[in-house]
Amino acid sequence: MKTCIILNPAAGRGAAGKARDELEQALRRARVDYRLITTHARGGGIELAAQAVEQGFTCVAAAGGDGTVNEVANGILAARQAGAGDAALGLLPLGTGCDFAKMFPGFDTSGLPGMAYPLAAGRMTTIDVGSISVESGGLEVRRVFVNGLGAGIDAQVAVEVQNLPRLTGLAAYIVASLRALATYKPAMMSVRYDGKSLYKRLFFATVANGRWQGGGFLLTPSAKLDDALLDLCIVPKLRLDEVIRYYPRMFDGSHVELRQITTATVERVEIASAAPFPVATDGEVLTTNARRVCVEILPRALRVVV
Repeated sequence: MKTCIILNPAAGRGAAGKARDELEQALRRARVDYRLITTHARGGGIELAAQAVEQGFTCVAAAGGDGTVNEVANGILAARQAGAGDAALGLLPLGTGCDFAKMFPGFDTSGLPGMAYPLAAGRMTTIDVGSISVESGGLEVRRVFVNGLGAGIDAQVAVEVQNLPRLTGLAAYIVASLRALATYKPAMMSVRYDGKSLYKRLFFATVANGRWQGGGFLLTPSAKLDDALLDLCIVPKLRLDEVIRYYPRMFDGSHVELRQITTATVERVEIASAAPFPVATDGEVLTTNARRVCVEILPRALRVVV
C-alpha cells in the first residue's frame, strides 16, 4: 500500500512536530511504504490530501489530531468527487483530542510503534461520514466530518481550547468548558430532524458519527460509524446548579438519561438561529457566526485503515 503521511506539526501543541523523527523510525520499522509531507497552514491538509490521491497514493494518513483527520478526509473525498482517484484514510493520532481513533477496537493509541503497524497490514473498514452545509456571513461552506459536529457552546469550547496553548488532552477541554460556560449566552435555536422540530434556548446541539468528543466526553454513547445514521444530542439552557450536577455525567454518557436532554438517531438535521452561533467539526472551529447548518449522512463513504 503506497501511503502518504500528512503531518500537522502544530497538532498536540507542537508535540506532533517534535515526534517527527520517532514517527519516521516507527514507519520504517513497520516497513510502511510512505512519503511524509507537512502542513504549513490551517486547512492545508485538504489540498495536500487531494494532491496525494491525484499522485496515486492508495492511503493518505493523518498524523495529528482530529482536525488533521478531518482535513485529510475532506481532501480524499474531494479528489474522488473530482474523478481524480480514491484512497483510504490512515490514522496516526498525535493531537490534543484524538477522539475518532477511539472508535476502533484494538487500535493502539499508546505509542507510535503500535500506530504504524496498521498502515503496513492494510486492514480496512468502511465508515459513514457526515456532510454539512453551513450558511455563515452570507456564504455557504460545504464540508464533511468523520466524528462529529457541534453547534453552540460545544463549538465555543473548541474556540477556547485555541486560547490554552499550554494545556493538552482532556485537561484543555475541561478548562475550556468552564471558560465557555462563564461567557456563552445560549440563543434561541431551531432543530429540525426527520420530521420533528424543536425550538428552544440551547446550550448546544451535537450531531455525531462517533461516540466521543472534546478529548473524552461521551456525548453520544450509542453512536456507530457504519449504521447509516447520525446521533443527535440536544442540551437546552440549564440552571447553574443543574450544570454543576450534570456536567460529570457527560464523561460516562449517562447525561442522555436526563429528561432535559433530547437524543435521536437521524439521517438529516437542520440547526438554525436568528443569532449567530459557532460551529465546529471534528474539534476544529469552522465558523463563529453561522445562521444555519444542514447535516446529512453519507453511508459507507470512506475507507479507514485500522
